[in-house]
Amino acid sequence: MEVGQGVHRLTMGIVNWYLVEDGARMVLVDAGTPSDWSLLEQTLASRGRGIADIDAVLITHAHSDHTGFAERARSEAGTRVRIHKDDASVARGGKLGKTDGGMGRYLLHAEAYRTLVGLLRRGATRVIPIAEVSTLDDGEVLDVPGRPRVVHAPGHTPGSCALWFENRSALCTGDSLVTRNPLTGRVGPQIMPSGFNRDTTLALDSLTSLERLPAGVLLPGHGDPWIDGVSEAVRQARLAGPS
Repeated sequence: MEVGQGVHRLTMGIVNWYLVEDGARMVLVDAGTPSDWSLLEQTLASRGRGIADIDAVLITHAHSDHTGFAERARSEAGTRVRIHKDDASVARGGKLGKTDGGMGRYLLHAEAYRTLVGLLRRGATRVIPIAEVSTLDDGEVLDVPGRPRVVHAPGHTPGSCALWFENRSALCTGDSLVTRNPLTGRVGPQIMPSGFNRDTTLALDSLTSLERLPAGVLLPGHGDPWIDGVSEAVRQARLAGPS
C-alpha cells in the first residue's frame, strides 16, 4: 500500500514497516517480524527488485517486532542496519530493561491475546541478535534513499526514534506515537501501553520532539496512517494519556 510518494506500508496485521523508494535504490524503516521476510521478497519481486537494491534497514527501536529479519538482510545481502546508539546493545543481543508495568491487567482485553499470539506465530518473542549495526544520533540526516532526519523520542525504549522524510512529507514514528494500542485495541493517536514502555512519562514528554514537524502523513509502527497533522496527533495522544 503506497502511503506517500514512493513510501509503501507493509504489514501482516500487527506491526507496520515501510519501504521507501528513491530511483533505483530503496531503504526500509524497520524489519517487521522474522517471518515477514517472505512479504519483503514478494513485494520486491512485484516491483522488479531484489534484496540487493536495499541500501539500509533503519530500525526505530530494538523490539523484536521491529528488528525481525534485519540480521537476515545483513548476512544474506550485506544490507547496512542502523539504530539509535541507545538501543544498539539490545539490537546486538543485549538484555531488554524492565517495563513500567506488568502484563496482567491487559489480559482482560482480547487484543492482547491477538497481539501476543500473533507475535509468537511470527517468531517475534525475542530479538534476533544483529551481528553488526551502525548507530544513529538525534538530528542526523542520513545518507540513504529519502535522506530522513533522525528524531530521538525516548520512552518506549531509550533509543526510540522517528524518521522524518521531509521531501516526502512523511514521518515514520515507530512506536513513539501509534494509532492502535496493541494490548487494548484502542484506536487513535497515543503512546504505547505501559506494559511495553521503559518509561511512560518520558514517552509522553518526547512527543514535544514530534509536534512541530510539518509532515503531511504520520506512519506509525502500529495502526493506520494519520493524515490530520502531527500536532493534532500529539494533542490527541496527550489527551489519551498512559494506558
